[in-house]
Amino acid sequence: MVKRKSTRQLLNKVQGAQWLFRHSVNGIYYAQKKINGKRKEHSLGTKDRKIADRRLKEWIANLEEIDSAAEKMTLAALLEKFTEANQGKAPKTQQTNESIIVRFKATWPHGLNIRVAQIRTSQLNAWLASHELRLRNSSYNRYAAFLRQLFEIAVADRVIAANQNPYNNVKTKWKRPEKPVRNVPTDEQFEQIIETIRAQKFSDSATDAANFIEFLGRAGLGQAEAGSLTWGDVDWEKSQLAIRRHKTRELFYVPIYPDLRPLLKRLYAACQQPIDLAQKVFNIRDAKKALASACKKLGIRHYSPRNLRQILIRNLWQKRVDPKLIAKWQGHRDGGKLIIDTYTEVFSEDDANYREQQLKKLTPALVNIFG
Repeated sequence: MVKRKSTRQLLNKVQGAQWLFRHSVNGIYYAQKKINGKRKEHSLGTKDRKIADRRLKEWIANLEEIDSAAEKMTLAALLEKFTEANQGKAPKTQQTNESIIVRFKATWPHGLNIRVAQIRTSQLNAWLASHELRLRNSSYNRYAAFLRQLFEIAVADRVIAANQNPYNNVKTKWKRPEKPVRNVPTDEQFEQIIETIRAQKFSDSATDAANFIEFLGRAGLGQAEAGSLTWGDVDWEKSQLAIRRHKTRELFYVPIYPDLRPLLKRLYAACQQPIDLAQKVFNIRDAKKALASACKKLGIRHYSPRNLRQILIRNLWQKRVDPKLIAKWQGHRDGGKLIIDTYTEVFSEDDANYREQQLKKLTPALVNIFG
C-alpha cells in the first residue's frame, strides 16, 4: 500500500519569494513561517500569484499581532476574561452582562470549547438573529455590544488579529431604540400613593416605605442614591444634598426643594440625638413592592421608582426652570440634552391641562389654529 504524502510534503518553495510555497498537485499557494521555533502553515486559498502575494503579506502581519501562546484560547476561556473585566463595571451593567452571558452559554450552538480563532461572522449573525424577535431594540443593542466587547478582549490579548475579528462584519450591530413611553403619576396620584402606603396598618415597614417613596418624588432621585444618603450628606446651611451617582461615582448636589424640606426635617427630628452623621437617612433601600401594592390598591397603572423621579423633573420643567440647571440637579453632564430630548417628550396624561394653560397665553387667532 502506497503511503500518501502529507500536504507539507507536496509543497514546493517558490523561488525568490520568502515564506511562499505552492502545492505540486492542485497549484494552490501556501505560506510557511517559523514562529518561536514552531512551523506555521496556512493555505492562501488561491492559484493566482498576485492574490497569493497580498494574502501572504496579510498573514505575516497577523502573525506578528497574534501571541502564539494565546492563539489556541477557547471561547470558554475568553468568556472568563470578560467576566473578570465585568467586575469593574457599575452594578446594573454587571447584572445585565451576567444575564447575557448566561443566555449566551445556553444558546450558543457551537460549543464553548471552540477556538476563538475559529469563530466566524456568520455564527455571530446567526446567534443574534436567534434572539432578535424577542428583544426590544435597546436590548438587542446590549447583546451586540456584548459580542463587540468580547472580541475586543480577544484582539487586545492578541488571541486574534484586529482584521480577523469576526464581529467586524456583523450584519446588524445597532438598532435605533424605540421611543420610550414615560408614564409619570400626576401630583394627585403621587400623594395618594404615599398615603396608601402609610396607611398599611399591619406592615412594620409602612412608614419607612412611605417616607422613602415620598423622598424619591420630592428629591427627584433614584433608589440607589436615596438608599445611600446619610445625614452627613445633608447640608442644612447650604440647603443641599451631596449625592454620588452609583453608576458613574460622580458627585453632584441637589437642592433641598421647598416640598422636600418638611420631610427631611421630620425625619431628622425623629432621629436619636446626637445624630451620627454616618447614619443612613432611610432604613430601607428598595420600596418597589410597597409602590406596586399601592398602585394596585388605588386601581391605577403600575408606576416604577424611576417614574417617581420624573415627577420632579416634570414639575421643574413646567415651572420653566432652566433645563441645564435641572440636568445639573439630576447629576447629568450633558447640559440638559437628555432633559430636553427625552424626559420632556411625554410625561403623563394630565399634561393636557398644562398644554391648555400654555395655549391660553397665545393670541385668540393662534388658539383657533389648534382648534
